[in-house]
Amino acid sequence: MIKKTDVNSIAWEKLFQSWMLFWPNTLRRFYDSVFHPPLFILEDILRASKYINHFPQQLCPLKDRPKFSSQFITPATCLHVYPALQNKQVKRFAALGTAHCARYENGNWKLPYRLQDFHMTELVVVGGEKQVDDERNKVKKIVEKIFADLRLKGTFNNATDAFFLGQSRGAKVIQQLKGLKQEFIVKDDKTSIALASVNNHEDFFGKCFNIKSGNVFASSFCVAFGIERFATYSLKVWGENPQNWPKFFKKYGRISQ
Repeated sequence: MIKKTDVNSIAWEKLFQSWMLFWPNTLRRFYDSVFHPPLFILEDILRASKYINHFPQQLCPLKDRPKFSSQFITPATCLHVYPALQNKQVKRFAALGTAHCARYENGNWKLPYRLQDFHMTELVVVGGEKQVDDERNKVKKIVEKIFADLRLKGTFNNATDAFFLGQSRGAKVIQQLKGLKQEFIVKDDKTSIALASVNNHEDFFGKCFNIKSGNVFASSFCVAFGIERFATYSLKVWGENPQNWPKFFKKYGRISQ
């Protein structure tokens, strides 16, 4: 079994719990509801979203359990949102949730940042194209400022790994040219780590789940945060003493274990 981290466990756990609270508190003005994704996700949802076609190598199925044979462990938090909006008209929908996720990664897990299971907090916004684009840009700028204020030095870069369009060379080129997936990259020694990503879905999930905004398919975006990665990286930046942590984290760091 791969351990979550190879650093001080008590300080790491305090930071992990703090980050679980930080994003819901910090982004509160951008969402209207909270969703609580289950551990498992139906195969039908993965087929409708094209995830099972594009990323079959990432999925963790439950084939040896008859009652769960058509289910998988959730690979991404936002995949639970779009089925709830299927066949609906949406003016603006914005929600935040955290899921316990797992991805197979071809078995190439690597401590302390690439884990077999992890917690992903996501802000998901669905609505008209212009509104979604404006809000995505606003959220990205605010998140970037938050990172600077927290002394987590990095930059948003266009991602090179496959996103919702799939893994073909053409899909990756389109993704990069349009800047559909941008990751906040930091450095730990010589290792580049993506702490967060801002993902522009355009009307992809609107089409997949027949979600409309007016007379057209709805657009959407999500901002995703890997909680274990934040706990590990911030501990290396801030150290083990909660007195040296930023104010929000210092408060929760005093909680006894």
